[in-house]
Amino acid sequence: MKRRWLGSLITILCLALAPNLPGFAQEKNAAADIDIISYKIDAELIPAEHALQAKSVVKLKAIKGTQSVILELNGSLAISKVSNAEGKQLQFIQDKVSALNVRVDLGQFVEPNTEIDLTFEYSGQLVTPEGGPLPDKRMAYIGTEGSYLTYAARWFPFHDYFADRATAEINIIVPRDIIVAGFSEEPVMPRSASSLARDKAITSSAGPASSSQARPASTSAQDKVVYSFINKNPRLPGTFAASRYITRTIKSGAMEIEFFVKPGSESVIDSFGAEAAQIFAFYNSKFGPYAFGNRYLIAEVDNETLPTYTMAGTTLVAQRLLDKSKPIDEILAREIAYQWWGLGVGLKSFDDIWLSQGLAEFSSLLFRQSRANEAAYQAITREAMERALSFESQTSIRRAPAELDDQSPAYQSIVFYKGAYVFQMLRNTLGDDKFFSLLKDYYSKYNDQKASIDDFEALVSNKAGTDMRYFFGLWVDSTGVPEFKVDYSIVRTRAGAFKVRGTVRQELDAFKMPLDLALRSEDGVERITINFAGTSADFEIASKGKPIEVVIDPDNKILRISDELRIAVIVRRGIQRLKNEEYPEAEQEFQAAIKLNRGSSWAWYNLGLLYLEQRNYQRATDAFSSALDGDLIPPWVEVWSYIKRGNSYDALGQRERAVAEYNKAISNGNDYDNAQAAAQQYLSKPYRRGGSPVEGSE
Repeated sequence: MKRRWLGSLITILCLALAPNLPGFAQEKNAAADIDIISYKIDAELIPAEHALQAKSVVKLKAIKGTQSVILELNGSLAISKVSNAEGKQLQFIQDKVSALNVRVDLGQFVEPNTEIDLTFEYSGQLVTPEGGPLPDKRMAYIGTEGSYLTYAARWFPFHDYFADRATAEINIIVPRDIIVAGFSEEPVMPRSASSLARDKAITSSAGPASSSQARPASTSAQDKVVYSFINKNPRLPGTFAASRYITRTIKSGAMEIEFFVKPGSESVIDSFGAEAAQIFAFYNSKFGPYAFGNRYLIAEVDNETLPTYTMAGTTLVAQRLLDKSKPIDEILAREIAYQWWGLGVGLKSFDDIWLSQGLAEFSSLLFRQSRANEAAYQAITREAMERALSFESQTSIRRAPAELDDQSPAYQSIVFYKGAYVFQMLRNTLGDDKFFSLLKDYYSKYNDQKASIDDFEALVSNKAGTDMRYFFGLWVDSTGVPEFKVDYSIVRTRAGAFKVRGTVRQELDAFKMPLDLALRSEDGVERITINFAGTSADFEIASKGKPIEVVIDPDNKILRISDELRIAVIVRRGIQRLKNEEYPEAEQEFQAAIKLNRGSSWAWYNLGLLYLEQRNYQRATDAFSSALDGDLIPPWVEVWSYIKRGNSYDALGQRERAVAEYNKAISNGNDYDNAQAAAQQYLSKPYRRGGSPVEGSE
């Protein structure tokens, strides 16, 4: 969906990704011509009819002189009337097919800096993705099993996606047995809809639910309640969920984490709440205090939308993620990080989305690294590098929002994962003290404001005490990563020690970074850091023991490529294909990696997962056997290959052989991704294939 709304977050997320804060990127024609100041919205949800009826009063300022304004609106919603502050009806043209917007003729020329009040009355059915920003995921839905409205769905007239913030007073009217979840700066208590002065106008004047079928009379106001959400500070408003929720609040210090879940999902509240509390405490200490008071809510929605969707104080989570057996730390840490990056600190335009999505992914990486042991830390960092390299050559971080579909794997790789790695490299360049001081200063200066990449670059240069254009020019504005080659000679000294003298080379003229080198010798490891600028740098390392090899960038601090990483990147693309259920394409990627290195255990292992997913159990068994005969890199691949080969034997009805594999996994002892618990589980109960995709480590 490349720029779908005018010819076209986002993550969460997102992936999720969208990944969350999903992009749904927009053209910026006349984006600076108006500025939304405030919204006053009355919206009734009619679940039995999948219908929304709404009246939105939009106060805006004309930045330039104009006689018309253009706002965006979901194509499934039909406007019945637009009027000005005096109640005079205005002419308008609504495009519900391509541009998905409404052009309003103001009836007269309006001078620059004039404030205008426009009232929109509209209604429609929100059932499918049609009319929304994504062709295959619905961002708004109204139904008896649960409803949700998101900012990205454009269920109210708005302007300049992700950049134009406004104050809001939003009343959501629902049947009496429905609970509405959403962020408000003031307490939210349901009250009778009859107490809402504008209720009659909403239910009588918005017109039928669709142009072809008149809506039956709504239930009386006594059978409905209204939830009022007030935001006096400019926000990106309009994200709510409504259902027959079970509610519960987890308190951690002054922080309250509120859960709105459907029956059957209650068991996740304690674990999710504890994880969220740890994440908030970590971010508060690293970046500064949470911007939205002491309240954060998590609401369950259906599986037909993005996995996660986050706005101020709120994260909507698809039902499939509410599973205690699946790790949630990466996703939850990223979604919560948006409260700082993108929502606390806003963006001047969607082109600056790296400062939200990339920094949120970095924050998630930072949180997971903070509680990992050395082996897990290296695995997390290596995985981040492989994801960052998967589509790196397609475009730069700065250009990705304009050139890529923001729901595509390439966009996710470049903006989220390469974006996160660039922040990691900036940290290594500045050092921890300056870097975390930088993030705190950035958050403090721009909290409740809007920032651009150029603003951030200026702040970085000021903190570094030198012009950092070289860093942003290479890593944010350009494509390409270094490929290091090393030549060296070994000299024996008169004292019986050794000196290794050599040169490291790479081909990027603009490259300028500290580079770590490690000399492995019979006596241990010696490390040095050289300041690499240009295409080559000389080094000398002293060692008491006989040198074995020189390792470049042993801790993966620099985003780079090598023969080994090329294979890993191909496998990583295959994993993404497998997750998307693109099985022939996934097999091609895995086979391509195996062709380059037949000893790649990781490639064979993932090919085995593909065959297991396809119920081709004999080929899966053979692939896992090849993985066990390979280089066993990464180390966890051995224990998981035993487990998955055991699964394959179970699926073939060979229980005795399966038990032998699970016992091998237990004897191996590696507990990466809870391998030991998985092996014990299958020892007690044979593997049986369910209806969902294969699970297991990547």
